[in-house]
Amino acid sequence: MTEPVGAPFTNFIGAVAEEKAEGYARLAIQTGPEHADAMGRVHGGVITSVMDSVIGISLGRLRARDLQARGPHATIEMTTSFYAYATPSDEIIAEGQVNHLGESIAFGEVEARVRGGDLLAKARLTFAIPGRRP
Repeated sequence: MTEPVGAPFTNFIGAVAEEKAEGYARLAIQTGPEHADAMGRVHGGVITSVMDSVIGISLGRLRARDLQARGPHATIEMTTSFYAYATPSDEIIAEGQVNHLGESIAFGEVEARVRGGDLLAKARLTFAIPGRRP
C-alpha cells in the first residue's frame, strides 16, 4: 500500500508512504533525473528530506492525540552518515522509528537503502515538542 505523505514538499519530490504506525514509518521514492546532483547521482538532500519525513511521520502518529493541543513538532538536529550513493532510476526506501518521546523532545533513527540493496545512509534526528497551548 502506498499513499501520499501529506507534507507538500515531500509529496513534491515524489515520496510515498508504504507503512505508517505509532513511532514507525517506511517511505519510498522512485528517483529520476530531477533528483540528480551535478555528478549525476541522487542528491543527498533528497535522501535526507525523505529520512526527516520518516521520523516526522512516525512522531506524528505517536503524538496524534496531542497535536491539536500542543501543535506540530520540528526537527532541531539531524546527523546523517552516507555510505553509498544512489543513481537516478533507483528506488530508495527509508525506514525508521522514534526511539524516545519525552515531554519536550523526541529522538529517532532512520536508514535509507536502495530497495533490495545497498545501505545508502543512516541518520539520527532530534525533534522539539511544543508546550501546551493556552
